[in-house]
Parts: sequence; structure tokens; C-alpha cells
Amino acid sequence: MARISQRAMNNVVIIAMLIMIALFNLDSFLPKPDVAQSRTLLPEGAYVLKIEQDGNSLERSGQQWRQSTLATTLSVAPDRQFSEWQRAAITPVTSVPESVVQSQPHVVVVWIAGQPNGIVYGFYPNTTPTLVEFEGNWYSLTNATFTTLLPWNSTI
Repeated sequence: MARISQRAMNNVVIIAMLIMIALFNLDSFLPKPDVAQSRTLLPEGAYVLKIEQDGNSLERSGQQWRQSTLATTLSVAPDRQFSEWQRAAITPVTSVPESVVQSQPHVVVVWIAGQPNGIVYGFYPNTTPTLVEFEGNWYSLTNATFTTLLPWNSTI
């Protein structure tokens, strides 16, 4: 039977420790995903109470939805408007024209049950596709149009 010298045993322990350190930190060697990712406009499973924009709103009334608006008639029914919010998605964009950044957005606040603060979106509908600023990142609106999400903007 061969015996390992003290020096050889120290080298084996050192190499084993280096391998363990590498294994425990393996995730730090993998590439990180981008900060901004495609996602749905509303959080998954969120219980939305109200969507507000400039004195207009879409609010939950029991199991139904009710629109409160300054406009006389709207082209989109309340239930359809909310289903469009559920379908809508946002996709990250890499560059935004300076003219859009300098313009004023349509600010929309979505109130979720159990959250003290609303979710704030900035919509820029004068672009194709509609741009959305959310949590400091820029996105393009997909699966919905600005006029179906906020129909009162097309009638005022």
C-alpha cells in the first residue's frame, strides 16, 4: 500500500477546496440575463382594483368593470377594455428618439389589491408602435393598442 506524503496530502486538500469554491460560485460565471425583459403589462395574478388616467378610470365594481370618464360615449366596453389590459405585453426597446424622451407621456396608474402604491406607466402613443416607460426602462406595447387600453383618449 502506497502512502501519500504530508506535502502531497496538503496539495490534494488545496485542490479539493478550489474545486468546491468553483462549484459554489458556478452561477456567477454564467451570463446574466438582461435587466429589461418582455413581460405582460399587468403583473401575473394581480387583482386589479382601478386603472386611472387624467380624471378617467376603469374600476372594479363587484365582478364587473365600470368606466368613469369625461367623454360622453366610449367605443370600448369596460369588460373588453380590462381584457385588453390583461392581454397587453411590453417588449424592451434598445433606443428611443430624443423627441419622445422630451415629450409628455400619458401617465396611467394601476391600483392592485394589497399594494399601498400604484403601478405607474408612461404611454407615448405618438410613436409606432406605442412606447411605454415603466420602472425607468423603455418598452414597446404589443398585443394591444393604446386606444383599446385607454379609449377615452380617442374621444376627448
